[in-house]
Amino acid sequence: MIGERAHRIAAATLTLSLLCALVSARADPTEISKAEKLLFMTPHLKDVQPPSRLHYAFRKSGMLEKGFSDTVDVDITAGSDGKTKTAMRSFSSTGHVSSPEFENAETNPVLLFYLEREVGEMKRLTHGSTFHFSKQIRMALAESAQIKDVEIHFGGRALRAQQITISPYESDSYRDRYPDQRLMAKQYIFTICEAIPGVVYEVRGVVPAPSGSAKGEAVIDETLTFTSAGARE
Repeated sequence: MIGERAHRIAAATLTLSLLCALVSARADPTEISKAEKLLFMTPHLKDVQPPSRLHYAFRKSGMLEKGFSDTVDVDITAGSDGKTKTAMRSFSSTGHVSSPEFENAETNPVLLFYLEREVGEMKRLTHGSTFHFSKQIRMALAESAQIKDVEIHFGGRALRAQQITISPYESDSYRDRYPDQRLMAKQYIFTICEAIPGVVYEVRGVVPAPSGSAKGEAVIDETLTFTSAGARE
């Protein structure tokens, strides 16, 4: 169990490095895309007072595999130096708990949790490389992300939000190597809202129903949605 937990923490750290490398390596800040700034260079946690816990609901559905629902929590604490620390509690009801701790956290680590899991799932389903899938996501955020203003409804209120959509495998030069070509149509939709604690309202990964599908059911639909915030237990 300790070895597995250490592996998951290392994987999360690796994913963080891969996804942020393109941003941090650029000497000219004007080269950083708006999508990258919104997701990885914005202080999502600035208005969250520690100790606090952000609650998210995870739901997987679709025709490819059996679905399930679970919870993901983000714990925000203050270290002895006053700097913010975060840790994750994920899928606790099904036993898949991971709790990598990030020092000096400013962005919401739920994004990294989702993307870490996502590249692992793409590797499992295609037998491809996590490094390659991380690179494709990173490139899509840098070069082809679509951003639009949307309205969400939360707590009985209509709130202004932004939605960032990427299709990282659409022009993947390796796409023909994967046995299930449906997965190459996968889109990721990030919805962020300044009025939501932690800013990240929802992350969704969806492979739409194939053309001509009678039922119109998505191949994969995985959604992580903010539900509430409260004091850390």
